[in-house]
Amino acid sequence: MSQTAAVPLSGTLDRPLLGAHTATRFETVLAWSVAVVAAVLLGAAVLFLGSGGRWFVVETPSMGVAAPVGTLVLDLPARTSDLAVGDVVTFETAANPGVVYTHRIIGVDHDGGLHTRGDINGATDPWTLTQADVIGSPVLLVPHLGWLFRAAPLLLIGTLVIWTLTSVFTDRVTRTCLRIAGGALTVSYAAFVLKPFVNVTTITNTADHTGVDVTIVSSGMFPVRVTAPGTEPLHLVDGQVGHMVIHELTKNGHYQLTSNIDLGPVGWGLLIAACLVPLALCLSVGRTDAVRAS
Repeated sequence: MSQTAAVPLSGTLDRPLLGAHTATRFETVLAWSVAVVAAVLLGAAVLFLGSGGRWFVVETPSMGVAAPVGTLVLDLPARTSDLAVGDVVTFETAANPGVVYTHRIIGVDHDGGLHTRGDINGATDPWTLTQADVIGSPVLLVPHLGWLFRAAPLLLIGTLVIWTLTSVFTDRVTRTCLRIAGGALTVSYAAFVLKPFVNVTTITNTADHTGVDVTIVSSGMFPVRVTAPGTEPLHLVDGQVGHMVIHELTKNGHYQLTSNIDLGPVGWGLLIAACLVPLALCLSVGRTDAVRAS
């Protein structure tokens, strides 16, 4: 007499995050939407590069709010004869070979020479640009996106290392959760190294008998609140310049500045929600569905 293993009338079955299943209409539409967007972006990139376009990431705050640190600059070739005062131009100079600048034109000579200056710089650049110096003129300035390009090597290396180390785990839930946690750790490390969220740069400081007059600029993505002992706080957004007169100095004659994230209730809520994403993903990986007999 043959025997058949009994099927439990109740219990739990794992529901894997990426298990094989029939795609829903929503998933199909989402997949096709992502594919179309990727194809459009790839086509645009090919056209941009084919037209002589080049891209750069702003690394200094000299352009202020017009192009804060971390801005992605997309340039197309430009002729000096087509540029005018007020235009932004990207260039290199023989004085600093290998260094690329993106500054604003503040003067044009009768022979076409260009004079430039960063929006928050106190002095005009010490050179006259010719056509040979000009790389191009920005057709698009995308704030913050440049941080992703700067972080790409760290994120790629971290992802490869984590993926390799966790491949030895055969349990799906353990392996996936470790990869999610490792990915969050990689992003945190990149943020620690590059400091894209909160950063304040001192431009100038002038001391007299009353204290120190400090000029600072925010070079991080989040709004910040800058404080100093005995001084009214400053609220700055990315690329914004502020001034403080600090009267209370340390015993060594130094001044102290403190910068903190300055978000409203909605901003803090979104930030906390973003930080909880890895936890939510780990919980979704290990979730189970009850199975009961009808």
